[in-house]
Amino acid sequence: MASFDRKVERNQIRMNKKGKGPNVTRGRSGQNPRTALGPKGDGEVFKGRNLILPVVLVLLAALYAVVGLMGSASEVNSVIFWLTIVLYLILALTLFLRRPYLRINKGWLYTSKYNRDKLLEAANVSKITVDRSKVTIVPKSKDSNWVFYHLRNRFDTEAMGERLEQYAKVHHVPFERK
Repeated sequence: MASFDRKVERNQIRMNKKGKGPNVTRGRSGQNPRTALGPKGDGEVFKGRNLILPVVLVLLAALYAVVGLMGSASEVNSVIFWLTIVLYLILALTLFLRRPYLRINKGWLYTSKYNRDKLLEAANVSKITVDRSKVTIVPKSKDSNWVFYHLRNRFDTEAMGERLEQYAKVHHVPFERK
């Protein structure tokens, strides 16, 4: 077992040197990069609001309740029937309260995608496109584009566009306004 322990220790040292281990040192800004994610860090934050999926979930809960109430009385008295409706409504409330965001830091962009916080360094941004109804950030890697809609998620795309234009000028990122 001793050789296995040495291998583990050697790998931990190597990963810590790369900055990927559990003992990551603080970055240039003095913050731990793993805890710096999220909408509460440094930089300007633009928050939206999820509307479509919570409304769909509330409608599904209502539809389930109507169909269940039209059925037999034994189904209505079932605990699982009412638990399903309540859980749909709790999920809708949770998704409504968890606001999507775009945080623009000095050299990084942060957002939440698929229930995970993601970051994008300025050197990895291929292009920024601002439209009246949406803002699109295209990464150089094969990751999907970051699209922030005014109508769907209630983002202030005009203010985001102005701030991203400044960001693009500072970091020499191609910027396009439509």
